[in-house]
Amino acid sequence: MAGSNNDLSVLERSPLFDDIVNGVAPPCNFVVQGHQYDMGYYLSDEIYPQYATLIQTISSPNTAKKKFFAKRQEAVRKDVERAFGVLQARWHIVKGPERMRNVKDIGKIMKTCIILHNMIIEHERQQGVDPESWRPLPDENVEPVVPQHDCAFLVRDKEVHNELKIDLINQLWDQFGDSEN
Repeated sequence: MAGSNNDLSVLERSPLFDDIVNGVAPPCNFVVQGHQYDMGYYLSDEIYPQYATLIQTISSPNTAKKKFFAKRQEAVRKDVERAFGVLQARWHIVKGPERMRNVKDIGKIMKTCIILHNMIIEHERQQGVDPESWRPLPDENVEPVVPQHDCAFLVRDKEVHNELKIDLINQLWDQFGDSEN
């Protein structure tokens, strides 16, 4: 069906939360602003649902705290997007959709590409090459990877999402907010 592979439908079929749902994820316990949390979270943009494991940016921040949070969260998201862009440009196996391999193999491929990339960067650094100057070829077109997998989500707690987001905003402001002024 045309248009059926949008971000939300892909999220619903992805294995992103399988380990949490199946109880095999490594423990991820942390405290923010005095509140205990038992699941890790991913930074996302505002199109994603308010799950306990997805923290969106604030599209129209109206306080100094919220503006600071949005600025820092967007900076981190852009760093991650750039890192995946570098991997996609350098390692063609990471470029497009991968439907022939299972999820564990795809994970191993990604880890291998990251390790190889880091080895190349270290080697270039030793040779006096500036890794910041590396750019993908202009004719390379990178298409997004679209995972296919059914998964029932048990991580959709909107109340935990809202509490965590408020705690993260306040924690970030308490730690770094005054340094921005």
